[in-house]
Amino acid sequence: MKPKVVITDSVSNDLSIELSMLEGCADVILGVGKTPEELKELLRDADAVLNCYTQLSEEMIEGMQRCKIIARSGIGVDTIPVGRATQKGIKVTNVPDYCIDEVADHTLALMLALRRGVDQGAVRARQGIWDLKGLTPIHRNAGCNLGLIGFGNIAQAVAKRARTIKFEIIVHDPFLSADAARAHGVKQLALDELLSQVDILTLHVPLNEQTRHMINDAALCQMKPGAIVINTARGGLIDTSALFKALDERRIAGAALDVLEHEPPHDLEAISRTRNLILTPHAAFYSIESMEELRTKSVAQIVQVLNGDEPQYWVNKNA
Repeated sequence: MKPKVVITDSVSNDLSIELSMLEGCADVILGVGKTPEELKELLRDADAVLNCYTQLSEEMIEGMQRCKIIARSGIGVDTIPVGRATQKGIKVTNVPDYCIDEVADHTLALMLALRRGVDQGAVRARQGIWDLKGLTPIHRNAGCNLGLIGFGNIAQAVAKRARTIKFEIIVHDPFLSADAARAHGVKQLALDELLSQVDILTLHVPLNEQTRHMINDAALCQMKPGAIVINTARGGLIDTSALFKALDERRIAGAALDVLEHEPPHDLEAISRTRNLILTPHAAFYSIESMEELRTKSVAQIVQVLNGDEPQYWVNKNA
């Protein structure tokens, strides 16, 4: 009997890549659109699970009788109770290297759009206002402090791009050694120090209980009035209400968000009127090429495990 692979959902409506890679080695069951109870039943006798946006519960994991691997089509694994999966002996995988260039490019685009008044200027020009009077004060980028919270693959790619614009790079990452910081030519600071010094703050850490709302009212109060905040990582890293309040009270100069705590937001029109805020619809990861890479690599983890091999991107291997 062939192994059973359940696809809970996908980044694409077209599953041709997934089905072609699993053809012949597994029976594929689609869980798209199922209720939590229906999905729990489908997962009970699954040998492997391909997951993207659907939140898997601990109860779902507990009910799995044969599962060897849960492969996430994404970098983060916050849709998977990794601890419970580990207890059950289930391998959890992700794709940590699929959209590095796309997210780094998008991050840089957002910070430059804010710093150079591109978004405001474009709106005013379309309204027939051809002057600089209403734009946020624009300062020279060369020499300003770019603060990166987290210094993994994407943050390193952002830093590389930012150096060409003559930004000064400062970093907060508890897992970054002093030797690694020196090798990358970045200055490692405590979080409080970094917040007080940044002109641009950009976030590049996973969402977990330690990082949720790490940018809250207290953190924002430590920042300079001319600072801006960029988030292309996870919406829950920022207390959104506190951020919008800081923007409205002009305690910081601006923010650009590709991710929000709740997507889509309940009142997008009202949020979009927030002073000096740029929103993009969770698009930083996207390109045609990155989607093909993501889908191929995530399914490859399942194929490797079903063939008796270790997966390449084994998140809980040493847990």
